Amino acid sequence: MRRTSWILLGLLAAAVAALFVARPRPLEPLPLAELVPADAVAYAGFQTPEQLEVLRTPWSQELRKRLEPARAQLTGAIAFYIDSKGEWVTLLRMTRAASLLSGAEVDGGAAVFAQSPEALSRHKARKGALSERPEFRSLGKRFFIDLEPLKLPGRLGDFSALGFNVTEDGALFVRGRALYKPGVFRTYLEQYVQSPRHGALEGDAAVKLALTESFPRVWDEILQGLPKADADKAERESQLLSREYLEGRSFRDFLAKLGPGCSVALVPTAFGRPALTLSIDLPGETTREAASKMVERAIADGIRVRKDKGLPPLVEVETDGAVHKLKISSSRALRYGESFSPAYVFEKDRFVMSTCAAALEQTQTLSGNEHASASIEVRTLVQAVRALAPLLADEKFRGGLKPGMSAAEEAKVLEALSKTLPWQEELTRVNASIEAWVERVSWLRSATLYVRFTSEGADFQSVLIPASQK
Repeated sequence: MRRTSWILLGLLAAAVAALFVARPRPLEPLPLAELVPADAVAYAGFQTPEQLEVLRTPWSQELRKRLEPARAQLTGAIAFYIDSKGEWVTLLRMTRAASLLSGAEVDGGAAVFAQSPEALSRHKARKGALSERPEFRSLGKRFFIDLEPLKLPGRLGDFSALGFNVTEDGALFVRGRALYKPGVFRTYLEQYVQSPRHGALEGDAAVKLALTESFPRVWDEILQGLPKADADKAERESQLLSREYLEGRSFRDFLAKLGPGCSVALVPTAFGRPALTLSIDLPGETTREAASKMVERAIADGIRVRKDKGLPPLVEVETDGAVHKLKISSSRALRYGESFSPAYVFEKDRFVMSTCAAALEQTQTLSGNEHASASIEVRTLVQAVRALAPLLADEKFRGGLKPGMSAAEEAKVLEALSKTLPWQEELTRVNASIEAWVERVSWLRSATLYVRFTSEGADFQSVLIPASQK
């Protein structure tokens, strides 16, 4: 009897142990982040293999192919990261037996696969964990990118890191936050967070950007990028503008009244090639009139300087009502044809400029609740890029043109070259590179992005609609 009891107890203990071992593994909020080195450049974590399955993008399809041989042995989280040297490392929750059979390294209960033996060695010798990094903990998202090593240009360089999550429901929805760098945190609180919000651009365009900008900051950055002699000259010029058009008021104060809303768009034209449009919000009649006089002054000064040097003017201005058309003297302008007819206009509440006069009214900013927005229509963008192929082919031959030629002479030589075999071969090469790019973006129909500046960072959401969606 006692022996039977012990057997029953043993069987019960074994059953309990089996249930404990076979119980579902709890989902990891930030999958395997404790095994990712603190200096990782990028990280993507998936709580289950199914979360990777729903992402229908070229890079996720490639990852699924690599994981397919081990699909049956996966028991939970998957993580990928790019290390400080730019090589990838994959971490998988697998059964220990499967890990050993695959020949993978086992670290913290996860199988480790790396792009190279060196990447694997760096992983094993890592110091610190991404899960303990302050920026990562603050963001708390399953996708993370360290922006510091990327040295991004312009306003993108204002951010230290971004984190986001991705969900899929026909389209891909990306929601996250970008953290300000310490050096610009106060700038964003004072100049961006409190700025008026607006919506996206309406109108048919390949690319549309609606932005919030601090124009005094733009001026400071221009001065910083100039040699000291040129910066001093620009400062003196701003003082002249202040006396002539601003009644002695600070030029920086005038710049502070511009915007803060502005926009850029790449739009189609009736002439077969795309045009670029730019607009800046103007708050009132006084600012509009001062800005108009300054633009006229800048153009006149440019013409005068060329004339003093015995050179023909690069630009001539023709006024057609409120529209000022700019005739540019360059071979590129002549080769671009009717689609390059730059013009600008000061409307009631904004300044608008376009590389094609007919495109001045093609975009308008809608009211909304965002500080910035962007959208891309891939089909329209592809058409625009393809239309630029002949001009891109020209660039290879410009270096061989005789110095001192007039714009008309350069355009005539390039027109003759376009009928030769070398130019045709260059056009074929350019078209091939464009089509290779088209192949990479063909999975996507459109993408939109909305950004709102807050005291915590730049909150953003994006929607990517695949080409396969009806």
